[in-house]
Amino acid sequence: MLYLFAATHCEARPLIQHYHLKKDISQTQFQVFFHETANICLTITGTGMIASAAAVACICTRHRPSAYSFLANIGICASSTEKNTVFLCNKITEEPTGRTFYPDMLFSHSFCEAKIITVPKPLSGRILEQNTSGRKETCLYDMEASSIYQAGSYFFGPHQMSFLKIISDNGDVQNVTPKLAGSRIEKKLPEITEYLDMLQTIDRFEKQNAAPKEPEPEPLLEKLYADLHCSHAMQLSLGQQLRYCALAKIDYPSVIQNMYLEQFLPCKDKKEGKRCFEELKRRLL
Repeated sequence: MLYLFAATHCEARPLIQHYHLKKDISQTQFQVFFHETANICLTITGTGMIASAAAVACICTRHRPSAYSFLANIGICASSTEKNTVFLCNKITEEPTGRTFYPDMLFSHSFCEAKIITVPKPLSGRILEQNTSGRKETCLYDMEASSIYQAGSYFFGPHQMSFLKIISDNGDVQNVTPKLAGSRIEKKLPEITEYLDMLQTIDRFEKQNAAPKEPEPEPLLEKLYADLHCSHAMQLSLGQQLRYCALAKIDYPSVIQNMYLEQFLPCKDKKEGKRCFEELKRRLL
C-alpha cells in the first residue's frame, strides 16, 4: 500500500481528486481517504509535530504496512530560495532536539534534493538559513517532516519513506492562503504522481515476485550483515536492494566479492560499516 500524509486538506485535495480517493467515514480521529483498488491511503494529519506523529502512528497501527509498502509526505514548505520546483528531502533535522535523519535515496528520480528543518511553530518573519558555502544547496523548513519520519520508522525502513516538498513562501506565513498552498501542489501534480506511481509499481512488482526463499544466498547475506555490523534498518534496506539486483539480474555477488578483495570488508566497527554500506549501495546502483 502507498501511505500518503499531508498536513492540510488544501495540500491533499489535488491528490484526492487525481486518485479518486473516497473518505473513510469510520475514521474519526483524522480525515482519511482510500482507494482500495489502487491501494492508496491518504491521511490529513493537521499541522505541527504532535499531530503529524499521532496521525502516522494511528493509521499505520490500524492498517499495518507490509515490507513492500511506502510512505510519502507531501506538502508545502518555506525557504529563502525562490524556486517553484519539487524537492525530495535527503536530510531531515528536527530543530528543537538537533536530531538528524536520512531517508535512503535508493530510487531514481527527477527531483532536486534538499535538506529540510522541522520547526515547532510557523517561522513568521524569522531570517531563514542562507547558503554561504558556495555550493548549490537549498534549505527547506516545515512543521511535520521529522515527526512523520520518526513515527514512520516504527513501521517503515528509511528506504520506504519519501518527503516531497514545494516552496510556498520565505517565512511570511501571513501570505500563505489555502488557495496558494493547493495551487502549488496542483501545478506540480504530474511530477509528484509520476514518482508515486513508480513507488506503486515497485510495491506491486515485489508482491507478485515474492518467494518463500530469498533470491540471494542466505549464507552470503548473513555474512555480509555481520561484516558490515548492520543495524536492523540497514539489514532491511540492504536486503531489499539485493532483491532488486537479483530480479534485475545484476551480478551483485561479484560486487560484494570485489569489496572483500579490496579490503573494504570486513569492517572493524559500526562507523566503518556505515561508510562501507554507502559505498556498496553506490556500486550496486
